[in-house]
Amino acid sequence: MSGFTRSERVQFSLIGLVAVAAIGLEVTHANSVLIFVVAGLAVAGMAHILGVATEQAGEASGPRISALLNATFGNAAELIIVVLAIRQGGELIDVARYSIIGSVMGNILLILGASLLVSGIRHGRQSFNAVISGVNGTMLLLATAALALPTLFTIVLPAETSGAVSISHGVAIVMAVLYGLYLLHAFRSPDESAAAKGNAHWSPRLSIIVLVASAAVTGLLSEFLVTAIEPTIKATGISAVFVGLIIVPLVGNIAEHFAAIKIAAKGDLDFAMGIAFNSALQVALAVTAVAVAAGFIFGHELTLSFGALEMAVLIAAAILAAFIATNGNATWLEGAELIAIYVIAALAFWYV
Repeated sequence: MSGFTRSERVQFSLIGLVAVAAIGLEVTHANSVLIFVVAGLAVAGMAHILGVATEQAGEASGPRISALLNATFGNAAELIIVVLAIRQGGELIDVARYSIIGSVMGNILLILGASLLVSGIRHGRQSFNAVISGVNGTMLLLATAALALPTLFTIVLPAETSGAVSISHGVAIVMAVLYGLYLLHAFRSPDESAAAKGNAHWSPRLSIIVLVASAAVTGLLSEFLVTAIEPTIKATGISAVFVGLIIVPLVGNIAEHFAAIKIAAKGDLDFAMGIAFNSALQVALAVTAVAVAAGFIFGHELTLSFGALEMAVLIAAAILAAFIATNGNATWLEGAELIAIYVIAALAFWYV
């Protein structure tokens, strides 16, 4: 087969209708809150299509490469939102900044937690490759430390604005280099995971067409979403911190949510964990570097300075995720623990 299944046609049609509705609301200058909600749903839907197309494109590549592809295109929606928010400036700089931490937390708490929970419930205690996961866990701790250092600098020397900007630029460069080295290590290391190959029902040409088309539509819808953020914040009273930490990552990471949980339910915990960790690392290292570069280009400097509460939750999440990654096996209870931390953090951020 080289076309869509019946289920995919239904899903994509519904997502298309939501996207058309978002475009219609934007063209008619409808209520900003309504545009924000509908555009958010449409972006989440397009991110899901990106995830499905990526899964089809990487079906024969093995779990490690496929997980990396899934994370890359799964993060496309969030990357677009972050860059557009930085370009617009103002309060949206905070939304872009906090969405970085929110996405990392969402991946290692919500996505990883849900994968462990579903896998454990369906298959009991599951084993996974502790060597590969251990490398991911170590990289996550390193990335968290790098994100924390500019924050500590601004806490100790709050008046040194220029110093905070310079440190953020330096950290971004180091993170970009480190992510390149991480990719080099991943591609040069042998992939020992079992992979189900030859299960793609899309042709390579169809996969590429869907990837390009869905990425383009995602960019358009993200423009509507970003434009509606500030009016929505003013109309609803929801803080920019909550929008950046919780809402934007949930919208942008929907593809990883579905892909990782579905794969974990089938018993392939290595693949599911690879998606969660790859996505978290890609945001912490690559998206952060792109965000800082975008701030420099657009004249809206983005410093990697976060609140103490946000950094505390991120550090705790990274430590717990790294501990699980090096253990070599996991149960559904550990997944429930990760999800519980995420829910508690979301409740706390609601009142920030």
